[in-house]
Amino acid sequence: MSGGLPLQPDRPPPRVTAEYRVAVLSCHSWGEGANLGSPAPKRDMSSTDAATRTIAKLASRQHGNVTAAQLREAGLTRNQVARRAAAGQLVKRHTGVYAVGHRPLTRLSLWLAAVLALGLGAVLSHRAAGALWGIVEGPVVTEVTVPPDTGRGRRDGIRVHRARLRPEDVVWLHGIPVTSLVRTMLDLAAVQSPPELERAFEQAQVLHHLAPEDVAVEVLCRRRSRGNGRLRRLLVDAVDPAKVRSALELRFLKMCEAQIIPRPLVNERIDGWELDFLWADAEVVVETDGERFHRTAAQRRRDAEKDAHFRGRGFTVIRLTWADVVEAPSETGAAVRAALAEATTSDS
Repeated sequence: MSGGLPLQPDRPPPRVTAEYRVAVLSCHSWGEGANLGSPAPKRDMSSTDAATRTIAKLASRQHGNVTAAQLREAGLTRNQVARRAAAGQLVKRHTGVYAVGHRPLTRLSLWLAAVLALGLGAVLSHRAAGALWGIVEGPVVTEVTVPPDTGRGRRDGIRVHRARLRPEDVVWLHGIPVTSLVRTMLDLAAVQSPPELERAFEQAQVLHHLAPEDVAVEVLCRRRSRGNGRLRRLLVDAVDPAKVRSALELRFLKMCEAQIIPRPLVNERIDGWELDFLWADAEVVVETDGERFHRTAAQRRRDAEKDAHFRGRGFTVIRLTWADVVEAPSETGAAVRAALAEATTSDS
């Protein structure tokens, strides 16, 4: 029989996880004078086996990463760490940070490795934090904020910022310490262009329903912070995102605010249908169609059924596209106001 873990014929092959991969390696002597291709001898659990299992559990919780301090706490000596690194079982990512068994390729693993490399108090921040929150798109530089008095500084591939963060400025997201959404917006204002910042703020409102007043409070408390002027300009026409699910819905609410149209209810359910915007007293419904993209044939059929249902109940139904809301707000606002006025006149 060849080396490795023998499989029972009545059991499926084991799932290849990081912990399983390290457990397989633990059946051997991990490069400490043994032939890794030879069958593993039967023996009792040793301190080396226990260390390997501890390391595997740590790596599974840390996107494949462990620190040198954690390896020592698991029971490995400096020489054992060096031998495992030479054998490829620990892969150096930064000074004091290793990947277990292989170098993970995910951004989550890359980001957590950077945070671990910079020590206690380090958190993912700025554009990398925006990407983790899902509000910044595309490739981003790995940015980490550390306390002002920390001794750790530059690392290859990491842009380091220094700031004293409050406890409420830091949260855990996908197992990574990261700046809160509000703090991330404040940091982005210092490094992004106005169009980039506007897109990030819009996505924060759509994905996380970020309220403008939450950002405004922090802006007022940090009057001299870099980028505050950009955030102030964004907040001038910002609206409460309520339950919006798309950028188009958010922009429609902003259009209503700018056109002095009464604020509608958002994503209300009536008769089993969910309506994008509803003026209940006037029985006026506005549906927004797919941002910039064409809807599928099935979606169009369902939209037609919804429109027919509510028109049959006496509602006025207006269906708008991205172009209607974004490129022709004055004409679109006039059409909505006219529908609301007609409903008011007919009631009287």
